[in-house]
Amino acid sequence: MVKNETVMKQKILDAFKALGFGMEELDETAYGFHYEGKSYLFLPNAEDENFLNIALPCVLEADDVDETVFNEAMEKMNSTLKYVKTYRAFGGMTIFYERELFGDEDLERVISRMILHLESGLYFLHRNLIGSTSDGDASEVDDSDDSETTENSDDVAA
Repeated sequence: MVKNETVMKQKILDAFKALGFGMEELDETAYGFHYEGKSYLFLPNAEDENFLNIALPCVLEADDVDETVFNEAMEKMNSTLKYVKTYRAFGGMTIFYERELFGDEDLERVISRMILHLESGLYFLHRNLIGSTSDGDASEVDDSDDSETTENSDDVAA
């Protein structure tokens, strides 16, 4: 079983590399990479590597807004967005996307879409919940639909 899990982790890392991401091993539990000026994390699941977990850490620091606003923003995102979830982690609000893998997926396409969904979540946070587009690239995202409709979007290329 452990051998298969190692194979899946390597397939995921190979897919990131094929997309042009330079993966930096941060410790035994995380790999960091950058896209569009933002730092992301690939968090291998030690218990079941058939789950692909990508995070956009600390998109909102707890010290930057009132505690009530922070908690309401997290609750609103978790109840509104279908694929991404927010948690208090890494010193603030972190957006996570976790997906079960079945072995026959096009991992490059899956990773691209996950990153697009995380970007949509960040845009949703800044535009709809805290009333700002100070995120930089968030103002460039198409705001015609804030409900994570990137399923048919072009793939991300690093």
